[in-house]
Amino acid sequence: MSKLNTIDFDGKTISQMPCNNGRELLSLMKFGAKEAIGFDISDTAISEAEQLAKIANLNAKFERTNILEIGDQFNNYFDFIYISEGSLQWFPDLNDYFNVVSRLLKKGGQILIFEIHPFAYFFENGFDFEKQNFEKLTSYFKKGPYNCPTGLDYVGGAEYESNECFWFMHKMSDIISAVLQAGIEIQEFEEYNLEMANSETVKTLEKFPLSYILIGRKK
Repeated sequence: MSKLNTIDFDGKTISQMPCNNGRELLSLMKFGAKEAIGFDISDTAISEAEQLAKIANLNAKFERTNILEIGDQFNNYFDFIYISEGSLQWFPDLNDYFNVVSRLLKKGGQILIFEIHPFAYFFENGFDFEKQNFEKLTSYFKKGPYNCPTGLDYVGGAEYESNECFWFMHKMSDIISAVLQAGIEIQEFEEYNLEMANSETVKTLEKFPLSYILIGRKK
């Protein structure tokens, strides 16, 4: 990601919240960070992250916790926090989430968000416009919650049995407002048409924003 080359990681303490199995956070350490701490609510994800950190022999630790309940010992602790694709949808109130992000950042610390564009959720039924039932399109303005009764393998697309989970829709204006209200000034914001797609849908997908990058700094 070329945007990462604009961030000074040398000697910095970094985080990712949620961090999943830690692969992205461990990769970010290769840019020169001295310490990394990842947070996630999944026991399985944290266990795998700890194994990967040990194999990579990197100064990275992982905490199993609800993101909204991260302890005060991490206040003003991080120089940089990475928020990756598929993260924000798990939080019903983004003001609560970004207040935690701001609390953990040092003054002048940065965030980089690389996320699914809210517009992409319009097309839960697929991108075939000839077969599209527009009455079933996900509403851009409905916050949810939406439920996921089964688990989904993001790579293989296969469903599997799991506990029911819920996700929440956030408009682009909701996201930007929550960042600003948490005391984080926006330095860069760019929208992209980048998303996994097969060759038959690429021309259609090029017409819509499917992801974005936002870089901000704590005042």
